Amino acid sequence: MTTKKNFVLLLILMTFVGCVSQPRYTSYPIERKSPSPLEEKDQSKKETLSFEEESQTKIDQVKMAQIIESFLGTPYEKGGASKNGIDCSGFVVEVYKRYAGFILPHNTEKLFKLVKKVDKEKLGYGDLVFFSDFGFSPSHVGIYIGEGKFVHSAEGYGVIVSSLDDEHYRKSYIGARRVIP
Repeated sequence: MTTKKNFVLLLILMTFVGCVSQPRYTSYPIERKSPSPLEEKDQSKKETLSFEEESQTKIDQVKMAQIIESFLGTPYEKGGASKNGIDCSGFVVEVYKRYAGFILPHNTEKLFKLVKKVDKEKLGYGDLVFFSDFGFSPSHVGIYIGEGKFVHSAEGYGVIVSSLDDEHYRKSYIGARRVIP
């Protein structure tokens, strides 16, 4: 009977937990993928390398980076979805609304179920990365920006850039999803 009560308590707790606080964070700068003046002059190279081959998504990286950068430093607020305060799923919702006019659910679990699964080896700019402190249900989400980095809103830190290679994220990573194929 005690095991059943513990399980019910765990389910109730998970219902109220959105973006759970994570241990420590390392913040990284966002690097834009815009062509240098030399690359712009060399049209033959530019024509042979398509954007999709470079990033595996059809995301305009410069446009999305500008939107993401406008949120960096925004404080964390559970249930928040503005520059006054935002949680992890609210951050994803606002970025995609400003980027493409998409109306996504402000719920980490629904986001995880809604969009197309992507293998970690094939992550592309703008893909959603999901984490779980409970092992089986997503409790945190961020936006992948390349080179093993992602942006997210973390309790106690607000919107920051972190690495998938950080021990906590490596252990709690449960999958990725692609909003724009």
